[in-house]
Amino acid sequence: MENKPNAVVLLLSLGCKLLHNYMDMNAIDYAIYYKYPEAALAMATHDERTVEVMALKSDKHPCVTLALIASMPRVFEAVQDNCITKANCKKDSKSFYIKYSFSAYQKSQEAIAEMRKTLNDPKWRPPPLHVVNAMVAHGRVELLAHPLSQKYLQMKWNSYGKYFHLANLLFYSVFLFFVTLFTSQLMRSVVPARHGPTNDTHGASGLGDYGGQQVLALRSTLVRAKGYGFAGLQNSTGAIAPPPIEEQMDITTTTLVSGIGIILYIVVNALRELVQVYQQKWHYLLEPNNFISWILYTSALIMIWPMFSSGMCFSINYSAASITVFLSWFNLLLFLQRFDQIGIYVVMFLEILQTLIKVLIVFSILIIAFGLAFYILLSKINEPQVNHLSFSSIPMSLVRTFSMMLGEMDFVGTYVQPFHVGDLPFPLPSFVILCLFMILMPILLMNLLIGLAVGDIESVRRNAQLKRLAMQVVLHTELERKLPQMWLEMVDKMELIEYPNEKKCKLGFLDSVLRKWFCNPFTDDYKGGIDYVLENTEDYVAVELEKQKRKLRDISGALDAQHQLLRLIVQKMEIKTEADDVDEGVPTSDLKGQGGMLTSRASRWSSPRIRKKLGATLSFNKSIGK
Repeated sequence: MENKPNAVVLLLSLGCKLLHNYMDMNAIDYAIYYKYPEAALAMATHDERTVEVMALKSDKHPCVTLALIASMPRVFEAVQDNCITKANCKKDSKSFYIKYSFSAYQKSQEAIAEMRKTLNDPKWRPPPLHVVNAMVAHGRVELLAHPLSQKYLQMKWNSYGKYFHLANLLFYSVFLFFVTLFTSQLMRSVVPARHGPTNDTHGASGLGDYGGQQVLALRSTLVRAKGYGFAGLQNSTGAIAPPPIEEQMDITTTTLVSGIGIILYIVVNALRELVQVYQQKWHYLLEPNNFISWILYTSALIMIWPMFSSGMCFSINYSAASITVFLSWFNLLLFLQRFDQIGIYVVMFLEILQTLIKVLIVFSILIIAFGLAFYILLSKINEPQVNHLSFSSIPMSLVRTFSMMLGEMDFVGTYVQPFHVGDLPFPLPSFVILCLFMILMPILLMNLLIGLAVGDIESVRRNAQLKRLAMQVVLHTELERKLPQMWLEMVDKMELIEYPNEKKCKLGFLDSVLRKWFCNPFTDDYKGGIDYVLENTEDYVAVELEKQKRKLRDISGALDAQHQLLRLIVQKMEIKTEADDVDEGVPTSDLKGQGGMLTSRASRWSSPRIRKKLGATLSFNKSIGK
């Protein structure tokens, strides 16, 4: 049992019983607990008793499949390989087929019915997709990437997944269309608001005829005409507050329909989010997508509020409209993670974004340091120009420093011209800190960010692949929890048979669109997916190492046998060496066994002379023993 696969196979073939010991552990539990992978592999892949072994239960491991996934993924990978069978015919024949058995992933209907009788619960149902969820929980990408796992998820996708996911995407696309249409109408169908009665005499000269945009344009023109010195030298760093915008929105039929569609979408999804809050409790707060959704709903409600307030639009409505448009289109990008060909790039983008945010949080210390230094050095210029107004306050200086890190220096306008006209109050420290900034930020930090984003792209791709697969598993799991058991029993399959050489039937319009644009996550047409990301290098090395280990074990056994045979030959021929001493003879038991073996194999050693010498040796050893 101690990692002796040949003995395990022999015992299983002879029909030994799989019982529990005094520790309430069966054979497979013993192999898993004491880390005997070869013994576990022999039991899990036995030709006749694999099903019996995988069905064993104990307090230590209630489910053998989950225990193998957690402790011995290579063994379960061999189980997956055994679940795929091919027809015993030519591979190019039309009758050639590949059979995928999902018995290792889910219980059959008979097993579920038996469990219901045992538990006396007619509504009992097994946990949805518990095997693939265990793969995700333990990060077993190689098991998720196995063809059996892919076909299992393909069966789920074709049964119900694609209909629900595409319906959700279509529903969101309608909401996105209404948001885009409403914002375009919001910017077109607005007129300046008038407060109180106006007459023809003063209406042309009053500011009531100007909208918010006209007022901003007029004030900007006045500021430029005064050379940014409108407030005097003492208040040269001040900023003009924008005027409040009050405009009247023309509520048309298009605007009304768009607003109603947005409200319906928000109400339906808000109810769904509340259900998720009730189900997930505090775990709901750990998902950033949930915060994005609530911000989107809130800003959308603020955007359409003028429909219920006589059409009056204020600055907050325009700000909310900009946030709504951005988040709605950004959320569409998150929806595309569910599709294979384009989803992998979206997940990689989010992975790199996460790394970038972490690095920027750390190196924001440098941005603050240079921003404060530039604020002190460049905010005291006598004649402030456009370039120096960006350093007029601490927040503006930090933003300007961040933009300079991206390459927007304007060295001549910001430093050289003020230096030559004598407007730069601190020239020496300004140029020294600028040189340090150019070395540390655009050169060093930016190259570091590029290296982090691109240099380890293969690990990013692997992590993105795992996340995408995990996302698909989570989506199918949530759907199975909500779908009735009767429907699942109708669409679930315990096995799938494919005939790769037969002409495929004509695809429907939906599947054609998926394969062409989204590349159905489980189609065979796309060869660059998991096989490209998860190369079989590690598997190949592991298999080759296992072969070498077996060869070395056989060679070691052969050498031991040859050594024993050579030793017997030397003893029988009475060839003495320096290592042989009189007081270091062979034990009596060994001599008896060796003598019997040699007499049976070769008659040349059974001569009377040899027997006489052997008898003398035995009597001598007996006398010594006494």
